[in-house]
Amino acid sequence: MFRGLITGLIGFIAISCATVLNTGRPLELPDTASVVVLPFENNTETPMAGLRVASLLESVLRTKGYTVEERFWKLKDRDYEPEEIKQLLMDARQRGVGYIFTGSVNEFRYKTGIDGEPAVSIAINLYSATDGRVVWSSAGSATGWSHESTGTVAQKLLNKLVRN
Repeated sequence: MFRGLITGLIGFIAISCATVLNTGRPLELPDTASVVVLPFENNTETPMAGLRVASLLESVLRTKGYTVEERFWKLKDRDYEPEEIKQLLMDARQRGVGYIFTGSVNEFRYKTGIDGEPAVSIAINLYSATDGRVVWSSAGSATGWSHESTGTVAQKLLNKLVRN
């Protein structure tokens, strides 16, 4: 009986805070590379989730030693539309930035139910400003404990996605 209870408890803990990552090689940029983070496309029902994730990514990149250029886009009271993000991507290329981060937020919410765990899903693309092609991608999803915020889970996930 005791052994079954322990096994069940370990199983519950293992599945209740899950993370799924699809990453290839670690993020590697030249030491002199400058990067800019654009708003992320928001595919969720949570208002401004794309702006929240972009802001977190800027800080995560800075803590990892990358040179992140100041924003040239403005915070709005709404999400950027995909066409606006494409225009910002072209603007960033013209500004002479080396690399451009953007992506999509596919989940940013609290799951329904008794625990209400936070759930976050993010896809990141890194573009080369010289030719506009994607040079690195990473995607992941994570859930947290009921006492954590979506921001906490997103920050933990971003740290795993942009490991260097």
